[in-house]
Amino acid sequence: MSMKLPKGRPPIERVIYIGIAFLVQIIWYLSVFTEIVKYSPYIEWIFTLSSILMILYLILKDESPAYRLSWIIIIALMPLFGGVLYLSLGNKRPTQGLRKQIESQRPALDQAKDLVPDVTDQLAAQDCRLAGLSQYINDTADAPLYKNSHLNYFKNGESVMDQLLTDLRSAKKNIFIEFFIVEYGQMFDQIYEILKAKAAEGLDVRFIYDDFGSITRLPDNFVDLLAADGIKALKFNPVRLLVSMVYNTRDHRKFIIIDDEIGYTGGINLADEYINVVERFGYWKDTVIRVQGQAVWSYTSLFLAMWNAFKGEEDSYLAFAPKDLLETKAGSSLASESATHFIQPYGDDPLDSNPVGENTYRQILNLAVDYVYIYTPYLVISYEMQQALVNAVQRGVDVRLMTPGIPDKKVVFRMTRSFYRPLLEAGVRIFEYSPGFLHAKSFVSDDKVAVVGTINLDYRSLYLHFETGTIMYFHPEIKAIRSDFEESQAISREVFITDVRPSFFGAMWDAILRIIAPFV
Repeated sequence: MSMKLPKGRPPIERVIYIGIAFLVQIIWYLSVFTEIVKYSPYIEWIFTLSSILMILYLILKDESPAYRLSWIIIIALMPLFGGVLYLSLGNKRPTQGLRKQIESQRPALDQAKDLVPDVTDQLAAQDCRLAGLSQYINDTADAPLYKNSHLNYFKNGESVMDQLLTDLRSAKKNIFIEFFIVEYGQMFDQIYEILKAKAAEGLDVRFIYDDFGSITRLPDNFVDLLAADGIKALKFNPVRLLVSMVYNTRDHRKFIIIDDEIGYTGGINLADEYINVVERFGYWKDTVIRVQGQAVWSYTSLFLAMWNAFKGEEDSYLAFAPKDLLETKAGSSLASESATHFIQPYGDDPLDSNPVGENTYRQILNLAVDYVYIYTPYLVISYEMQQALVNAVQRGVDVRLMTPGIPDKKVVFRMTRSFYRPLLEAGVRIFEYSPGFLHAKSFVSDDKVAVVGTINLDYRSLYLHFETGTIMYFHPEIKAIRSDFEESQAISREVFITDVRPSFFGAMWDAILRIIAPFV
């Protein structure tokens, strides 16, 4: 008999316990450190020297200049404690254990990529510069290019639900789900009833969720509750009572994959505000894409890599490959079919120093000729990204940014607005989405290329999280993405330079926020 899932918001006792445990540990660390320093002046000199060496190390480190500068300032302000603080908190990469588990899937991912025929030359025939971008993504993210996969763009969460539920009910083999935030409610209930029924029919139903992202929304035993209904589940990076910066590494991806043939991804999570059943910050504006065809293989591979890194169920993913992709590899006529449009799903992760998500965005700006329109809920960007935006405008490109009109986090919104001035002065047009909170993450340029995914323009998405994006080249839905931006712009408020002239104390506060920006 299946275990009935509790309804409503789960109790917060776990959050309280973890919060108290973290606070006690931090106080204890500070007390011990203070006593050690008091014990001998030599120890104080050692810590000071270590901070100086840490600053020199950061100067030479191949990392975001803004991130390094923030840490250099913090260490300089706290010479005794700063070096130790960086060693504890400053390493953006996952712990060795987590890294080893994820990288164990490299052979299976390489095998999955090798299944896909190279069609870059067909894209190059239409635009050699975009083919260069595609090759970069292929080489750095191991993300192959696919031709002629079907794609639909949905301009809000509620508009996708009927199609999604229909696809889920039609599943015959497997359903894979991966989300950062999951919460009980109307959206979850509709999907879960189908998952439970499909699991009872014998389908392979798997569910990944990020523990930190859902910590205030799900009970701690959520994995067991799903298992009772035949659904296999993985809690990514579980939060425990021990203070650790491994919690900085989160699974921010969003996938629903059905029968290895249909894939959904985009900005939405599995909670009612994403389909506007409940209102949190006005109208919740988000976007989703539905992909059908060979390109779903990349979503499946990314999901299975995360799953098997911790579950170890499959050494090879080929049993989940779309049939027509296997036929193409075998040399059927599909391989020679002429391409009219292309799709390239890719993943980004904190396992290396190559920020694929940021570099893809920057290259779109660098290649733009006519326009670039951008949706982002947060704008906490590096100097390099800022310059890419400015340089595009100075070449005559129409660059427009849209951010929320009603923020979900006021401090982050203030930080976002602190980046407006140099962009406005250069000629970037900025709009704030008046009806509510804009959670969509997309770039669209020149009716030739677009990206929809999970990657925000902030340090967390660009450097710390597991993320995903889907880039389209010459796809018919690119115009729909552009039209959606223009419709949103019509109901948004344009920001002008006169709107962002802070007082002296406001400017000082903005400067402080800039220092802590890489940690927010």
